[in-house]
This record gives sequence, C-alpha cells and structure tokens, in this order.
Amino acid sequence: MDFLTSDTFVTIFSVVGSAIGLFLAVRADFGKRIDRLEDRTDRVEERARADHKEVVAAISELKTAVSVVSAKLDERSSPRRLVIQEPPADYPVDDKSEDDPETR
Repeated sequence: MDFLTSDTFVTIFSVVGSAIGLFLAVRADFGKRIDRLEDRTDRVEERARADHKEVVAAISELKTAVSVVSAKLDERSSPRRLVIQEPPADYPVDDKSEDDPETR
C-alpha cells in the first residue's frame, strides 16, 4: 500500500493519465478536422456538379442559338428566283408602241 501512496506512483500515474488525455484530445481534434475537410470536399463536389449543370444548360442554349442563326444564314444565302415587278403602266390597247414609225 505504500507504493500506491508514494510520490513516484502518483507522478507516474499523473503523467500516464495526462498522456492518455492528451492523446484522446488530439485524436478528437484530428477527427473534427477530417470531418470538416470531408464536408469541404462534399461542398466542392456539390458546387462542381451545380456549375457543370449550368455550363451544360448554357451550352445547349448556345447550340440552339447557333442553329437558329445558321438556318437564317442558309435561308439568306440560298439562291432565289429573281422576280422583277414592273410598275403598273398604261399600255396601248393595240400592240403597237407609240414610238413605232409605222403608227405615226
């Protein structure tokens, strides 16, 4: 019983108890840091997924716009029949023109 009450035993017991407490505290701190790091990794992945979805949506809108512009350009550059409309004029009933020397 003298050993349990001796200064050496109390010192050894205090040092071992403190070491165990310190080890458990450091282990808990590392666990919290790892959890926070995993949460950050998860948030980064979620942000990356959201950004990817936005980029895909923007690309599909851009593809639609490009196809519309392409269709309009194709429509404008395709060959068309040339239609000439003469302004309405009064023509003589007979098929002879006014400048014809035979009609004078």
